[in-house]
Amino acid sequence: MKYRKYWASLLSGAVILASITGCSIPFTTDNNSENSTEISYIAFDNKAANTEDIIHFIIEAMENNETSCNIFVPDDDLIDANEWLTKISGIEQIKCEYRKVKDGYNLVITFECWDNYAIMKAYNSNNTSQLNSRQLELYNKYIEVLSQVTSPSKSDYENELAIHDYLVSNITYVDNGGSTFNAYDALINCEAVCSGYTESFKTFMDMLGIENYTISGKAGNEQHIWNVVRLGNDWYQVDVTWDDPVGGSPDYIDHSYFNISDADMAIDHTWDSEINDKNPANGYVYTYPVQAKITSVGTQYDLDRYIYRCIKNRVHHIEFTTTTDLDLKSAVANAGVQLSYSYKTTERTNYTLYSVTFTY
Repeated sequence: MKYRKYWASLLSGAVILASITGCSIPFTTDNNSENSTEISYIAFDNKAANTEDIIHFIIEAMENNETSCNIFVPDDDLIDANEWLTKISGIEQIKCEYRKVKDGYNLVITFECWDNYAIMKAYNSNNTSQLNSRQLELYNKYIEVLSQVTSPSKSDYENELAIHDYLVSNITYVDNGGSTFNAYDALINCEAVCSGYTESFKTFMDMLGIENYTISGKAGNEQHIWNVVRLGNDWYQVDVTWDDPVGGSPDYIDHSYFNISDADMAIDHTWDSEINDKNPANGYVYTYPVQAKITSVGTQYDLDRYIYRCIKNRVHHIEFTTTTDLDLKSAVANAGVQLSYSYKTTERTNYTLYSVTFTY
């Protein structure tokens, strides 16, 4: 998933576009002054002294069901649509046209909200009358999934895991260059890039009352977005997209990026997030290996015995952790059974997670 930032000159000033989209989405804009926004030379009433003020005015407009707002800023260093996008939950795309005026700049900011922004308003008010047909279809899908896989009698962790597993099982990662980057694509069409996974997961967490936020950064040298949740008193990072790898096994769900720490996510993800600085993910109790009671293997002898028992009982899939350099091939061979197997390893700061699949 990539951010794309497009700059173009206009006769009336300039325009910036930013969006959370799929990796190959091209941006276009009309440079014809006849179609551009007419921006006043008189300073707008909404005056922002810093980025926080700009975000306040945008959120205020969103809450009033508006799709644009006019803001005056004293310095062009404050004009950064990409930064606003990363700090405001619920916006899919944002555009800023601006003109130099006396003592600063007039901004005309227009934006498209995720369907989920309206959906959460409807959910919290128990009133769907303001939803359009597309939003209502998506709303009903959320309610259907919640009733199928979650329960008030389950813990927050159990419900979170159920949602994670549902998304991984029912969405296929597809970057088709234009229409797979929101929750509608993910839940209704069952195809999405990272923003679709992230938006869907976030809204489910919001509906379940699990505190959460999103992080934008890079993963595998690509722009990317993922989630962070709070369970108990601690925060945990979750990348549903990376637990649904292209070409992964359809039979077993990966949890390599489910409820991990900042340090573990930082092995192959990078980010710069103020909210993460204030709410770092360093929890342990609700990490997947702890909650799932994943077997920990200490020595090669332990691995040989563990693999032998699993193969003898014709287990098809296992997960284990280790802090030692082990020889899986040797352990399988020593079991003395003709079979094929595949495996994946995920490096963490304090251990390596193995996921092994046997075919008999």
